[in-house]
Amino acid sequence: MDNIDYVVKKVSTCITFGQPVSSGSVMSQRLSDPRISISAYYMSMKMINEAEHYYHEVWLKKEGLFAITEAWYKDSSVSRKLLHDNLTFEQLKGHFGEEEANSVVLRMTEIIKKSERDDWRPQSRRS
Repeated sequence: MDNIDYVVKKVSTCITFGQPVSSGSVMSQRLSDPRISISAYYMSMKMINEAEHYYHEVWLKKEGLFAITEAWYKDSSVSRKLLHDNLTFEQLKGHFGEEEANSVVLRMTEIIKKSERDDWRPQSRRS
């Protein structure tokens, strides 16, 4: 995809990067929860093993690269471990799958469109 760099740069202006929680409650994350030491924004997940509630998650990093975490969900908590870091989009396709990587691009495009709609405000009329 030729315009992936443009999409990544554009979406980076619309989102807030934070550190993914590696363990803790999904509903009430605390600053004391162990965290993976990357600043990233959640993009997508793919089920790997339904019986074990095991997923791979894709994160967009501030630098415009991607990371993949392993995630185990149990009840209302999650444990995460960094699986791949500093991936280009082409590498992401290889590790996460082409169809799933393209869904990440679709999500970024939707974030951009929503941001543009939310930023648009008609000027107030003054008498």
